[in-house]
Amino acid sequence: TGDGGRVIAVFGCAGLRDREKRRLMPEAAARLADFTIMTAEDPRSEPLDDILTTMAAAAEAAGGTEGQTFIRVPDRGAALYAACQMARPGDVVIACGKGHEQSMAFGGTEYPWDDRAALRAAIQGDPPRTLPTAKA
Repeated sequence: TGDGGRVIAVFGCAGLRDREKRRLMPEAAARLADFTIMTAEDPRSEPLDDILTTMAAAAEAAGGTEGQTFIRVPDRGAALYAACQMARPGDVVIACGKGHEQSMAFGGTEYPWDDRAALRAAIQGDPPRTLPTAKA
């Protein structure tokens, strides 16, 4: 970040959309972020694990190492919480992909979701558990 802090990126790649981004986005994160958490972003009817596996392979091909420079956290609420927990003073947590959107698509269902509210909850130590990937 210029002041010695790290960039921690949290993002996913949508299901049933541009598959090339599943390579390009993790490659960019491997170059530009200090640490990346790969997670859900509207997997729709595609298996989330398949999407994350493709993303992880792309990050590794770009020099990333799973467990050192990136991890996979399927539940987006848990991913945002993990990013906030690992952040230290001076770090920047960047949540990419959902922005202003108010839902997340799993299968044919749109679940209520708001990255901004999820980040506020994560900062306060309470990860949201509203998605089907959430663990009780």
